Amino acid sequence: MKTILWKSVGVVCVLIMSVVAAQAAPAVSGASLYVATDGNDQWSGKLAAPNKEKSDGPFATITRARDAVRGSGIQNPKFKIQNSPTVVVRGGVHRLAETLTFGPEDSGVVYTAAPGERPVFSGGRVITGWKKGEGKLWTAQVPEVAAGKWYFHQLFVNGQRATRARTPNEGYLRTEGTLVPLVRDRKKWTPEMKIGFKFKEGDLKCWSNLDDVNIVAFHAWTASWHHIAEVNEQARTVRFVQPSGWPMSHWEKEQRYYVENLREALDSPGEWYLDRKTGVLSYWPRPGEDMRKAEVVAPALMTLVRFAGDPDNGKFVRGVRLVGLSFQHGDWEIPRDKPADGQAAVTFLDAAISANGALDCVLQCCEVAHAGQYGVNFARGCRGNRIEQCHIHDLGGGGVRLGEYVRGNDLPAGDAVRTRGNIVHNCFIHDGGHVFHAGIGVWVGQSANNIISHNEICDFYYSGMSIGWTWGYGPHEGFGNVAEFNHIHHIGKGVLSDMGGIYTLGNQAGGALRNNLIHDVLSYSYGGWGLYTDEGSTGLLMENNVVYLVKDGGFHQHYGRENIVRNNILAKSAERLIARSRQEEHCSFTFEQNIVYQERGPLLGGNWSNKNYRMDRNIYWRAGGEPTFVGATFAEWQQEMGQDKNSVVADPKFVNVARNDYRLKPDSPAFKLGFKPIDISTVGLVGDKNWVALPKKIKRLPTVFEVWKEVTSIEDGFEKTPVGSRPENCTLSGADSPGQIAVTSETSASGRRSLKIVDAPGLAQAWQPHFYYSKFNFVRGTLVVSFDLRVEKGALPTIECRDASSPYRVGPSLRVTAAGELLAGKQALMAVPSGQWVHIEAKFAAGRDANGSYDLTVKPRGSEAKKFAGLPFGHKDFQRLQWLGFMSGATEKTVFYVDNVKIARAK
Repeated sequence: MKTILWKSVGVVCVLIMSVVAAQAAPAVSGASLYVATDGNDQWSGKLAAPNKEKSDGPFATITRARDAVRGSGIQNPKFKIQNSPTVVVRGGVHRLAETLTFGPEDSGVVYTAAPGERPVFSGGRVITGWKKGEGKLWTAQVPEVAAGKWYFHQLFVNGQRATRARTPNEGYLRTEGTLVPLVRDRKKWTPEMKIGFKFKEGDLKCWSNLDDVNIVAFHAWTASWHHIAEVNEQARTVRFVQPSGWPMSHWEKEQRYYVENLREALDSPGEWYLDRKTGVLSYWPRPGEDMRKAEVVAPALMTLVRFAGDPDNGKFVRGVRLVGLSFQHGDWEIPRDKPADGQAAVTFLDAAISANGALDCVLQCCEVAHAGQYGVNFARGCRGNRIEQCHIHDLGGGGVRLGEYVRGNDLPAGDAVRTRGNIVHNCFIHDGGHVFHAGIGVWVGQSANNIISHNEICDFYYSGMSIGWTWGYGPHEGFGNVAEFNHIHHIGKGVLSDMGGIYTLGNQAGGALRNNLIHDVLSYSYGGWGLYTDEGSTGLLMENNVVYLVKDGGFHQHYGRENIVRNNILAKSAERLIARSRQEEHCSFTFEQNIVYQERGPLLGGNWSNKNYRMDRNIYWRAGGEPTFVGATFAEWQQEMGQDKNSVVADPKFVNVARNDYRLKPDSPAFKLGFKPIDISTVGLVGDKNWVALPKKIKRLPTVFEVWKEVTSIEDGFEKTPVGSRPENCTLSGADSPGQIAVTSETSASGRRSLKIVDAPGLAQAWQPHFYYSKFNFVRGTLVVSFDLRVEKGALPTIECRDASSPYRVGPSLRVTAAGELLAGKQALMAVPSGQWVHIEAKFAAGRDANGSYDLTVKPRGSEAKKFAGLPFGHKDFQRLQWLGFMSGATEKTVFYVDNVKIARAK
């Protein structure tokens, strides 16, 4: 490796390796063997450098050193550190010709970097012979590819990941429809629903290299990866070789996807394309890259290191220690006959460092970078292993995996094959999901009593950490896991949904999530939680965590039993701050001694009516307004629900909430409730100051999440939404065929477009199709809700304003009868002309000023406005506007149009 790669400013890898090297390898005493780039596998390996005569010196390869230790009989089966044989690896780049494999016969050996040096084991090959091509492109011939002996899926230029040519370059394409009608009932799903989709004109073509082109389709919490079977340009359909896990368009009608690895998409700096037939590699350099000097590396191996124990037959790799070593450049590959879809991307990926049957092995001060799969995977029968102070980054999938993806009756049987008691400590795990977007920072599956502590985990597109992996209350092995003092941030990044900073499922008895700092969690649609207990999470303690700047809640429990949420700070959610979804007969959780601080949105969301939870001694505060408790005042919540008897609504007095400094001032009322201060200065990486400071030196583009800005108005005229598309700012239900909701240019109240709602027989619910707006929380002031409505003959639209209580309370409520009569509740107001635009405006006070009524103005086009004063709310206690919905009550095919939806405070 050229020295410039390790010392030049601006190459991320440089800083990382120098920082870790400073603490990686202590002085070596009693070393057995040496490996160096200027060594020779015919030498003894007992010298650190070649002698003057060049007749003896270190080995050239680590595999030769491993084999020499095997042959010498000096292994240390009891793996006592002071007696362990040691292989010292000198600095420089060591190219691996094959996966470095350790078997039971290699137990008890230490492989360490020479003091002050940083050896890199690369699974890649350097691509040379670059020539200027057409336009901005440079090309290189790769003979092994043309000969069918090699094909790679990743490329790294000067230590930086390059992008497989894709379209669009940023963002997504959108599907046009499904191959067959979509049904929601799982029992009626067919393979045809998952095997392809209809595309919009011009988006896909019968490209010449179609066998190599791939489609990545985004579902809720997964992104499926596909080979293409066929493209029919005339019918505008594409079929996959292998199906997705979910029906296409199940989560959104116009599903997101992108296409990659096609020559025609090679049109931007940093993109590359490899022609399998000719072996020509084409690359568009980034600004400042000189291809005559650049180092370009393509991976030739997928797994760089393998601990090859056989736990099912009682054979284990014991006590192997890798210290101060860097492992780089691993590939990925999805065979055409294998599906590539699944939560966390654990069902089809392995890792750069992979282990089965590993006992008491250690990765210490190591680096895993530029991987195509996960970084590290301790899978079946792995116990007592440690991953400590490692830098794991630039990953095609996730970071670290402990355990296996198995369910129910397939759980590991017998201690020999169970994975337990491992430690992931003081690691910087970041920048993942580049290829398989559902990769997770640290994943623990059916594995017990692991400790995940003092790590920094960031920049993934799905959850930061996931623990458990039994759905519901069935058999489970994931108990007793502890995640503590971790810093988890910038997770989700608006790409996937149904995710959290820490996500759990199944029985967590004896487990704890404590003293973690979680922030900047942004999902694509629903979800984006800080602490997320899903699918039967049971017996879990969540304590002393600080969570802020999340999309949909600092804490959310889908369903579970007897969890404890205690002494946490939950602040600043874009939507609700605490959520409870499924109501069950047992106690869901105890929520006590927490500080709950909200600047917008309700404090509580979801389902709370059955009272099977315990909440007390909490402090609640909503800046600039009264807090909401599923639509009730705090006094009503205490009285009607019997919760929070000793809790208070008060400013917790943080030191500086604007700067997210959640330390408490000495006079904070939280102390009177028994709240114990949380010291977040102890969270994250520990040890040498340069190591601790490393995350701050990684350049991250500034991220501004608009969802955290206070919504002061809603305005949707549909002018920016393409004709035929669904509206972007609201949620739809029953809008799949035969019901439809889409933007149209057929008519409009103003501008050129409006929203068309088509009802039809056969819909699941009488109120479908419908759409609603809910990403706001108006709790004070005088509000004006207005829209334009055009009703065609027979249409039965209903328009309602609601709060977020459970059950919800209705404010202004209007509907049009089959006879064309406008009703406010049960009160008939006036006739609404068919086929004409009518402007409707409701004005009312919210919050403490609400008086149970609203004023209405109705103005048909070309006619005088009619005004109706003092119309009663649907519920006398309606005070907060948190939902505005439009529903269709017809059972035959009918149509109505909506335009210029607006919510604003009165001037």
